[in-house]
Amino acid sequence: MKTLDKAKKKAKITVKVGGKKVQPEESVKVHDWKAAEETAAAQEDSVKEEESFEWVLPELDADQIEEFRPIHYTPAPKKKSIFPKKAVAKRAAPAILFSVVSAVVFGALLGFVVLKFIAYGDHQTKLPKQQAEGAATGAAQQEARLPALSIGIIQAGVFSTEGAASKVSRELASKKVPSMQLSMDGQRYIFAGVADSPGTAKKMESAWKDKGVELYAKEISFSSKKVQTTTKDEQIFARETVPLFQKLAKETAAAVQNGEVSPDGMKTVGTAAGNVKKLAKVRQETLGRLKKYETAAYESLAAYQKSGNRQDLTDAEQNLLDYVKVYSGH
Repeated sequence: MKTLDKAKKKAKITVKVGGKKVQPEESVKVHDWKAAEETAAAQEDSVKEEESFEWVLPELDADQIEEFRPIHYTPAPKKKSIFPKKAVAKRAAPAILFSVVSAVVFGALLGFVVLKFIAYGDHQTKLPKQQAEGAATGAAQQEARLPALSIGIIQAGVFSTEGAASKVSRELASKKVPSMQLSMDGQRYIFAGVADSPGTAKKMESAWKDKGVELYAKEISFSSKKVQTTTKDEQIFARETVPLFQKLAKETAAAVQNGEVSPDGMKTVGTAAGNVKKLAKVRQETLGRLKKYETAAYESLAAYQKSGNRQDLTDAEQNLLDYVKVYSGH
């Protein structure tokens, strides 16, 4: 029994090194090599069987297979500027300045163009109005001619400077003598009265002697001149103004000499003055001023006829002198 029990116990392997027993740190596993060979053979048969198996794959249409393509994104490397930041800033400054200046210039030009368009629009608005007025009167932008004027005039002096002439003008005004300065040939002339002819002007010299003023009667002439008219009234006035002036000069000079106004003469003058006064559309500058002084001269002479006030007669002469100055263009 003891022998069988011993046989049932597992045999142990004892290792001796140099005659001494050494206890191994780990137990040694004993492999069953025969069983391993059988397992290996079975695996080999299985592989052969798989290789001999015919795999049948389903047929797929090429259009049914989705194509998957990988997208590879590689960010572009940042380029390093070869110029330092200060250099970039220096180069950017002129560009900014140029942009600002360009904007200002462009804005100014745009404003100028807008103003031009506005001015053009106003001109186009006014032009049809003027054309309509001209069409209504039948005299749009037509040339008229003022006739030549030749009259007698009383000269109070000739001076080389404006200061000297102005001093004499003030002295005449203090004595209630009319006066007018006219620049001709580099000299300044002072005139103190107007008449229809040099002969009538000569007779007027004595009228101012009591005022202590030395006067000289002369003849003065002005050539014909062209004027642009825009209304029919202006054309009529250009024809009628000189004849009316000569009538006024004659009647005023006679009143200065005699102290009286001729009723018949005033009737003739009144008719001509009334026709001129009706011309309401005299807008041309020169013609308008001539009409103003001519009408005022008639009104002053008419006032003198009624009142006998010497100052009204002086005012009539002054208005006629102012008319001559405008007509001369000086």
